[in-house]
Amino acid sequence: MPATPISERGYANPGLLAETGWLAEHLNDPDVRLIDTRSAQLYEAGHIPGAVNLAAVGGIPRAENGDMGTPEAFSALAQALGVSANSTVVVYDAPGAQMGMAAWAFEYYGHQHVQILDGGFAKWTAEGRATSTAPGSYPSGSFEAQLVEELFCSLDHAQSVHGSPNTIFWDVRRREEYEGTEPVNNSRPGHIPGAVHLEWTELLDPETRTFKPAAELRSLLSSRGITPESEVNCY
Repeated sequence: MPATPISERGYANPGLLAETGWLAEHLNDPDVRLIDTRSAQLYEAGHIPGAVNLAAVGGIPRAENGDMGTPEAFSALAQALGVSANSTVVVYDAPGAQMGMAAWAFEYYGHQHVQILDGGFAKWTAEGRATSTAPGSYPSGSFEAQLVEELFCSLDHAQSVHGSPNTIFWDVRRREEYEGTEPVNNSRPGHIPGAVHLEWTELLDPETRTFKPAAELRSLLSSRGITPESEVNCY
C-alpha cells in the first residue's frame, strides 16, 4: 500500500519532511543539497544521484567529551557539504537514526531550511528510482552557524530539571539498550532514571518506512506520557 501523502497526515509542521516524488523533481535545483547520512560503504554501493555523504567529510563534529562541536566546526562541515544560508538541505538514511540527528544538528546550528526524506533510501529504491555509485559534490558553501540554544539539552540542564513535573526524558534506543541487557557502545548499561522508552523505529510505518500519521503519533507518544505540555528531552 502506498504511503499517505505528507500533506494529508495532519502534521503541525509538514515542511520538516520531503516526499520522494518532490525530491526526484528537484534533484538538480541549484539550491538543494542532498545529504546521505549512511555509512561510507553503503553510500559507495549506491546512493541517490548527486547526494554527498556525511561520513565522507567526518560526520557531525563532536567534542572530546561527546558534546556537540563548536559552531566553527559545524560551519566548516556544512560548507564542505556545499551548504549556504539559502540552501534547502534534505537528509536521508535507509531510514535510520542518523537522518534525525543530522536534521536536528542543522537546526541547532541555525540552518532554516532542512528536511528529512520521508521513507529514506528504502522508499526511494522501492519505487524504482535511479541510484548512482558516482560520488556527488557541490560547490563549497558559505553557511555560518548560529546556535539555537533552546534546542539543546546540556548535561547541566538535564541535571537541573531531572525529576521536575512535566519534564520527560525520552530514550529512543532499542529496548535492550534501555534495559541494559545489550549496552552496545555505552560504558554503563541502563538508562536515565525515570526515562520513558519509545524506540524511534516505532514512529515509522513498518511497511512503507514513512512516518506514521499525526493522530497515530500523538496516541503513541501520549501512551508514554509524552505530551505537548511537557518539556521533552530526547537521547
